Amino acid sequence: MGVLYYHPHPLPPFWPAFVVLLTLSAIGTLVFSRFVFSHVERQEDEIVRRSRELADVSEAMAVIKERQRISRELHDSLAQTLGYLHLQLADLEHRVAAGERVQVEARLAELRTVARGAYEEARQAIFGLRSMVSRSLGLIPTLTEYLHDWNRQTGIAVDLRVGADETFTLPPVVEVQLIGIIQEALANVRKHAGARSVVISVERDPTFARVAIHDDGRGFDPGEEAAATSFGIETMRERAEAVGGKLTVSSTPGEGARVEVELPMTAPAGQRP
Repeated sequence: MGVLYYHPHPLPPFWPAFVVLLTLSAIGTLVFSRFVFSHVERQEDEIVRRSRELADVSEAMAVIKERQRISRELHDSLAQTLGYLHLQLADLEHRVAAGERVQVEARLAELRTVARGAYEEARQAIFGLRSMVSRSLGLIPTLTEYLHDWNRQTGIAVDLRVGADETFTLPPVVEVQLIGIIQEALANVRKHAGARSVVISVERDPTFARVAIHDDGRGFDPGEEAAATSFGIETMRERAEAVGGKLTVSSTPGEGARVEVELPMTAPAGQRP
């Protein structure tokens, strides 16, 4: 019987070599995966860091713009009031020298009222700056602090009603405008409404924050041009629209007034960090 095939050196077994290759491949894949994961993790940390830096810059710009606005308002209102007081006091000196006691007493009472109003405006401006600094506390604690101070100064009862989520935050540019709107609305209550109490409600959904300021004062006709100017309605509306929100004012003489503002939970595209 003849030999059909003969090989002097048998082939090495197949499976051991396959296992070695498979093991090396698994090790290589693991090493590469860890490298990729580490790289992605570093990139994520860098993105978070840069996002925080940009958020800080955005917040600082919002504060600077608000301080510039307050500076303009102080120049337009407080500086004019102080100039008026200076002229009137100079006139009173002449009246005192002339012995016009009755006229002097009446004018002094008037000047005390003017000075008190200027003092309140200055305090509101100062608190506006302070509330921006304390914004790191969060919107609701900052608002609570402000309302407590406002109640103590005015004697008008104020009730803050907040929805279930008390910890939500707004972008700095949005929060600055909201605080300004609330301050303007409460300044109107203090100056014009003759109210005994104010209710402020704060609610939110995934898209918008909604705030309403409702007083029980004498009310007014919001359609009158003089009212829109005196009560700062257009200023409040411009604040809301500047960040993509909207503001409505409703009031009836003798039945108080209600200011409602709806602001986005995210900053407008042109103002995002």
